[in-house]
Amino acid sequence: MQAEETISEDQRLVELEKMKQQLEQQLREMAKTVERQREMIAMAKRDPLTGLRNRQGIPELVNSSLFAHCEGTFFIMDLDNFKSVNDNYGHVEGDCVLIKFAKALKESVDPNDIIARLGGDEFVVFSPGYCDKYEVIAKARRFIRHIERSLVTPGRLMRVTVSIGIASAPHDGVTYEALYENADKALYSVKNEGKNGYRFFADVNRSGNSDFNHSRARCSLEEITEKLKDQKMEGSFEVEYDHFEKIYRFMERNLIRDHREVQCVLFTLEEYIDADTVVIQQQLEHLQHAVVFSLRKGDVTTKYSSTQLLALLMDTNKQNADMAVKRILRKYHSEAGGNRMNVLYDIQRLMDRDQMHCR
Repeated sequence: MQAEETISEDQRLVELEKMKQQLEQQLREMAKTVERQREMIAMAKRDPLTGLRNRQGIPELVNSSLFAHCEGTFFIMDLDNFKSVNDNYGHVEGDCVLIKFAKALKESVDPNDIIARLGGDEFVVFSPGYCDKYEVIAKARRFIRHIERSLVTPGRLMRVTVSIGIASAPHDGVTYEALYENADKALYSVKNEGKNGYRFFADVNRSGNSDFNHSRARCSLEEITEKLKDQKMEGSFEVEYDHFEKIYRFMERNLIRDHREVQCVLFTLEEYIDADTVVIQQQLEHLQHAVVFSLRKGDVTTKYSSTQLLALLMDTNKQNADMAVKRILRKYHSEAGGNRMNVLYDIQRLMDRDQMHCR
C-alpha cells in the first residue's frame, strides 16, 4: 500500500514538472510574440530608406519632451532642387542623396536631439531644452554647412543645398503639431526668398526689414558668383507669382523697348464640377513639370491659381510660341496618366504701354 502511494506521488510530481515546463514554454512563446510585436511597432515608426524615425515615430517623443520641459527648438528642413535630382539623374541617385542627407544630419545633431524623415526630402530635428537664439543660429549654420559638403558628388554639376524653418517652444507652440505648422511657415518663407538658408518663425511676420539675408554666412563677391555659377539650370526659371510680376514689369519697361519679342502664355486646366481637388492638384503639378522642363532656360513660369500657370517666352514670335505650347501639352499627356485633364491656353504678345496706346 505504501509503495502504491509512493508511485502515485511520483506521478503527480512528474505531471507537475510537465505542467511547469509547458507553462514556461508558453511564457517564452508569449515573450517572443511580444518582442516581435515591439519590433514591428518600432519598424513601423522607422523610415526604411534612412533608418531615421518617420512621421509616426516622432510626435509622441516631441510631445513627451515638451510636457516634461516645455522648451525646445524645432527645425524643419528639405533639400533645394531635389526634384531636379530625380528628373536628371533618376530616383536611385535621389535615394542616395537622401541617405547622404540623413547621415550628415545624424553627424551634425547633439546626442539628445530627435531626428526624423517625414517623407520625400522633408526632415525634422527637435532639440529639447532651452537654447538661446545664437546657439540655434550656430546649429542651423552647422546643419547647412555639413549637409552641403556631404552632398557634393564628383561629376555631378547640380548643387544640392538645404533650407530650414525654425520654431521655438514655448513662444511658437507647446505641441509637436503647433511647432511643425509654424516651422513649416518659416521654411516656406526661406524657399520664397531664395532658398539655401534658415528662418525663424518669429521673424516671418515681423514688420520692417527681413532677417533672412542675415541667415547666410558672409561671403566675398567671388564666392557668391562661383556658387551662382554652380547652380545648373534645367528648363525654364520657376518663380513665385510676386516675383513673376516684377519680371513682367521689368520686361515691359526694358526688353520690349529694345524690340525684343516676348510672349505671355496662360495655361488653364478645364474645370469639371465633380473633379476631385486632389486630382486637380496632381494634374496641375504634372502640367507645371511639363511647362518647366519643356521651355528654354531664359523663359519664366509661375503658378497663378489652383488651375492656372503663366509663362513668359523670351525672344519668341507667335508661331514659335504655338509650337512650344504643343510640345508642353504632348509632355503633359505622356505624364498625366488616366486622370489627365483638358488644358486650355491663351497667348498674348507682351507690349509696353506706349505700344498699346499706338495700336
